[in-house]
Parts: sequence; C-alpha cells; structure tokens
Amino acid sequence: MAVRTHQSLSGYVATEPSTDPARDGTPRFYARAGQRQGRRERDGTYTKLPTEYVPIVAYGDAAEEAAALLSKGTGFVAEGRFRPVRDRTDPATITGQEFEMWKVGRRPTAAVPDVPTDQPTRHRDLPVQFTAPRSTRPSAPAPAL
Repeated sequence: MAVRTHQSLSGYVATEPSTDPARDGTPRFYARAGQRQGRRERDGTYTKLPTEYVPIVAYGDAAEEAAALLSKGTGFVAEGRFRPVRDRTDPATITGQEFEMWKVGRRPTAAVPDVPTDQPTRHRDLPVQFTAPRSTRPSAPAPAL
C-alpha cells in the first residue's frame, strides 16, 4: 500500500478571512497566509528574512472547517496543493499561485505553560509514555566493538 502524500503549508493567517461563497454558491474561504523566514549562518547565528505571503483558499467542507478554525493571527498547518492563478482579463497569463487547502488544523500557540523545575521540559506536549525518565546516575561508557 502506497503512502498518500500531498503538499503542505504552515504559517499564520495574515489578513481577515473572507467567507463569501463562490459563483456557484459553494462555500469558499479566502485569506492571505504569512510564513516567517530565516536563515542559519555559518557562525551559528540566525538571520531573520522578510515574511513570505501566499493566498490561501478552500472550498466546500474544507472552507467551512477553515472558517470555524481560523481567524486573523491564528497559526495553522494545511494539506493541499499550490496551483497557478490566472489573470481574469487574460486567462492565458499566469500571474501567481495560491494554496488550495483540503484539510486544515490550528497550530498551538507559542505560550509555554508553567512547568515545575523538577519536571523535564517537553516539546509539543508529548504524552508521558514518550518521555524518558531522567537518570541521576552517570551513564556507563559504551562497550567498544
């Protein structure tokens, strides 16, 4: 069985979403998404680059789900595809691209809950069974092969 893969996009909703229906009455969600960019330098520092923006759109059930989940400033992860956008006055001319979302989910906020100092800090709220207990004993050297 082959693993189904699609393109994905993560970012945040940069504009107030529009939920006007499409010409045929199908539910439609439209907004512009922002994705912060950066580059790691050779010396280990991190350089912020300008934010990239892309139009995001969803139709039908995906549009209703997006409208219920997303508002301006909300972080998200979406599955879908990038597709070309054509100029309405000259359909032969491709003017850019937009991301058509099929599935969307909210990303957790960046706020970190207060964690007691005796507990190990976990990234992304991992279940307890995936967190190894901390040992106070020094680890033994690995045997040579």
